[in-house]
Amino acid sequence: MLLWLLLPFLLLVLIFSYLYKENYLSCILKDFSLCFNSKKYTSVSNKFSFRYPKDYPLTFASEDDLDKSGWNGRWAEWVNFSTEFYTNAGGDKLGSVIVEKNTTFKDVKEYADKELSNFEVPPNIEYVKIGGKDAVCSSLKQQPHSFNSPSYDCYLIYKGELYRIGFDYNDYYHKLPIQYYERGRELILSTFTLN
Repeated sequence: MLLWLLLPFLLLVLIFSYLYKENYLSCILKDFSLCFNSKKYTSVSNKFSFRYPKDYPLTFASEDDLDKSGWNGRWAEWVNFSTEFYTNAGGDKLGSVIVEKNTTFKDVKEYADKELSNFEVPPNIEYVKIGGKDAVCSSLKQQPHSFNSPSYDCYLIYKGELYRIGFDYNDYYHKLPIQYYERGRELILSTFTLN
């Protein structure tokens, strides 16, 4: 009899454990459908993980791959939301997650003060939490005399490394309404977990 009473409780514990492990709990209330139809990415070095829309392409390069390409120890890992991996400007990509090794910035406030203030049209800046850590996000509009598309980038510093989680917006590559890409951005940011 006691077993029958404990069985529903144990079942709930197992379900919540699975949802927590797979990063569903942080996005389930924001966008149920997008959350449950998403994929999970865990970094090659197991430094971070996140969920992303199932129709987003994803390519990545490890530190060794980047070093072989001539980046000489600057990057720890690089993930692109693209069908082909691009390290330079251009290419059909929805955004990227880039981990830079050995940052000289002590915190995201210092980063924002030094790096996000040098634009003709200043970005909108907001301080948030990502993965439980202090982060800064900037919404950058099209700059005069620049071919760069508008973007939304978030930065956090963890264990001496600078994480840039960037989202590019370009009408040429993005065929769905912008709200879909904004929902995808929220899915990635709300489920981003540092290990």
